[in-house]
Amino acid sequence: MRILVVEDDPFVREMAVSGLEDDGFEVIAAADGGQALSLLDTEIAIDALLTDIRMPEADGWEVAKAFRRRFPDLPVIYVTGYSERLDPVTGGVVLPKPYKLSQAISILRTWDT
Repeated sequence: MRILVVEDDPFVREMAVSGLEDDGFEVIAAADGGQALSLLDTEIAIDALLTDIRMPEADGWEVAKAFRRRFPDLPVIYVTGYSERLDPVTGGVVLPKPYKLSQAISILRTWDT
């Protein structure tokens, strides 16, 4: 399963990428929403999206909606350290920060069928 991780905090991003790779996932990382959206101009193919919500250039809501236009059934996990309006795509899951990577992995495993 190929996961796109979009996180602007380098430490959190590296922890997520390393943990997901250690658990057998193939991971692509983007440093912010703008970088994630630029990946749509490539031939990227992903099976799930794990995205922070508050980021520069484009927030996680925008990123998920853009990726859903290309991949209509794309599973999405949103992570956030803020209480804010919730606008997940249908089927999206919101995890509050700090989150345990095992929570995200458990959700991803249910989608990896």
